[in-house]
Amino acid sequence: MPSVFFETFGCQMNVADADSLAGALFARGFSAAETPDAADLVVVNTCSVRERAEKRARARITELSAHKKRDGGLRKLWVTGCMAQRLGQTLKVDFPGVDLVVGARDFEAFLANIDDAVGSIGAAQARHAPESEVSKFVAVMRGCDNHCAYCVVPQVRGPEISLPALSVEEAVRAFIDKGVCEVTLLGQNVNSYRDGASGFSDLLRRLHALDGLARIRFTTSHPKDCSEDLIRTVAELPKVCKHIHLPVQSGSTRVLGIMNRGYTRDDYLRRVDMIRSFVPNADITTDVMVGFPTETDADYGDTLALFETVQFTTAFMFAYSRRDNTPAASMTDDVAQQEKQERLARLIHLQTAITAKAYSAMVGKEVNVLVTGRQDGPDGLWMGQDMGCKKVLTACTDCRAGTILPLRVVRSSGKTLIAER
Repeated sequence: MPSVFFETFGCQMNVADADSLAGALFARGFSAAETPDAADLVVVNTCSVRERAEKRARARITELSAHKKRDGGLRKLWVTGCMAQRLGQTLKVDFPGVDLVVGARDFEAFLANIDDAVGSIGAAQARHAPESEVSKFVAVMRGCDNHCAYCVVPQVRGPEISLPALSVEEAVRAFIDKGVCEVTLLGQNVNSYRDGASGFSDLLRRLHALDGLARIRFTTSHPKDCSEDLIRTVAELPKVCKHIHLPVQSGSTRVLGIMNRGYTRDDYLRRVDMIRSFVPNADITTDVMVGFPTETDADYGDTLALFETVQFTTAFMFAYSRRDNTPAASMTDDVAQQEKQERLARLIHLQTAITAKAYSAMVGKEVNVLVTGRQDGPDGLWMGQDMGCKKVLTACTDCRAGTILPLRVVRSSGKTLIAER
């Protein structure tokens, strides 16, 4: 029986793609390898959104390619995802150990014809996939029509395509049959989902009706398309988690215009007010970058002030890095690297304090926690998540993954809640 090891870089969409590929391979007789050294096939699923992610993937491919040549244990090395799309077959020239390159745009076609690729690895008789975890990602759309100045996603993943609601429902049903009780619906901009006359709110209602599904999450929402209808739907459906990920990218209206984000600072704050009015206890999280070309001290100050105003539960914060073939690549990167890092450090310090405050405010409150697994180590605390985005730990003697427990929060570490039954 051949074995496979996955190494995935980047976003949840890449994780979902890796899960889909793993399912196809497991159904064709593959087993999961614990380490790359023990695998007949290693799949490196790559990202190109940020320079750092691409550098990490290239370093890993270099290491695996050298290992394959030196030791002869690893038989096949595949590279998939956004970097594979951007660089294409040149990856085989740069890394002679790479056997197969599958770009993000070609992923669905590759899955449909995967037998050709696995035949040479010695796939065995089809068997059942291993038991699934309790929470899974489900792609509902691919590609992006928002051409933000800094982003390569429209190039590597192509234009926006929504998957039929029936196929999404069938994928969710298949997960439910394997024991999954929570799904996270993925899209570069789920707000734009459309299947005929049905929009994303209709899809949420359709999946909400499925027996056996306890929770529904989704990401990412683009601020310019975040509608009242969607937020009302989140408020009304008890299975839909009260967490809105709403990337802002900058607190400066001037910089947002250069980024081609399609909204102003005030537009964004109105969306936040709308969310708070319909879902008062919602966790709002965001993405932001500092040091975008021409960003001044005043622009950066607007970002700090916006964070103070919104009080995000958590945030993904980055320093701008140039990506080839984007509009921003032709701009002068005029913010010094040291200045970028100093701005980033100050923003992280601010958000860390805000996150700690949000978690501390939960002490004494009751939360319903979906138990997702158990920590390694002697304590063996059970891990889970509340109906927002907060991580929870609890010491239970009779817990199991997939259980939803009513717990009371007794303390906070600043980024994790400790709760008791």
